[in-house]
Amino acid sequence: MNMLSMKSWRWGGLLAVSLLCGCPEQHTVQVTMKKGATSAAAPDESTEAAPVGYGNLHGVVTFDGDPKAPKKVVAKGDASVKDSAVCAAEDAFDETFLVNSANKGIRFAVVYLDKAPKAIKPELKDPPTAPVFFDQKMCRFIPHVVAFRIGQPFKILSDDSVPHNTHTNPNRNDAFNQTVPPNERVGVDCKYKKPETAPISVVCDFHGWMKAYHFPVDHPYFAVTDENGKFRIDGLPAGPHTFNVWHESASGGMLERKLTIEITPDNDTEKNFTYGAAKFAANSSPSRGVHFERLLEGGEIHVTRKESK
Repeated sequence: MNMLSMKSWRWGGLLAVSLLCGCPEQHTVQVTMKKGATSAAAPDESTEAAPVGYGNLHGVVTFDGDPKAPKKVVAKGDASVKDSAVCAAEDAFDETFLVNSANKGIRFAVVYLDKAPKAIKPELKDPPTAPVFFDQKMCRFIPHVVAFRIGQPFKILSDDSVPHNTHTNPNRNDAFNQTVPPNERVGVDCKYKKPETAPISVVCDFHGWMKAYHFPVDHPYFAVTDENGKFRIDGLPAGPHTFNVWHESASGGMLERKLTIEITPDNDTEKNFTYGAAKFAANSSPSRGVHFERLLEGGEIHVTRKESK
């Protein structure tokens, strides 16, 4: 090996050693560091720390005022009513605004968490397997408002000897518009694939006074007030949560929007709501248009248009 070759080999060896010693650190920095990154690990937004315990929420929704008695929509024995032998077997009253005379509790209000939390209590995470039943009896929907979980079996029944047409009006789901046979006690499946943001109306196209509400939800944190206006929601993750309070006769349907309530662990948090007549003024009386009145009479719908002059 001549002198020039010897020098080239020595310099090449030194260069190789330098690369072996110096590159790993630089290479590691280039691979792991990104523009704007810091040495601290970024949080994983797909996970959430488990709450420090769970708590419950309960209370009463009441009316501040003197409510009117519910209006009669079908009189017992009225032969002019469609399918009167069944539909007029008893008096039927409008259920839009029902208030307990003893404690002023409002029935059929819905208190619910605005969005599903990530930390649902483990035993409440899966929807119940027991079916929810939505019945029809003497040409009334029972119950007037029903809330249930997405994925929970939901069946429509009828205890009447006449057919009914159950017709839903959802915002996010496909409409269910199907005749339910007389005396259907097994139940017709009605499926909701997506949660609704608030209860949606249900009508019977055969009997115009029949109206109710379905509320499919994607979490277990909701309650419909009972005949005393009481509600209870169990197993809420501890911490602040955003709730809504819905009632069909409230302006825009909502009595409360995005109300924050702090849930304390291993404890019952009480939250009561009281609303005056002004909250319900927009829908305090049921709408009885031409369609409704003609159906009550068992007749057809006729529209008369005036000639323009």
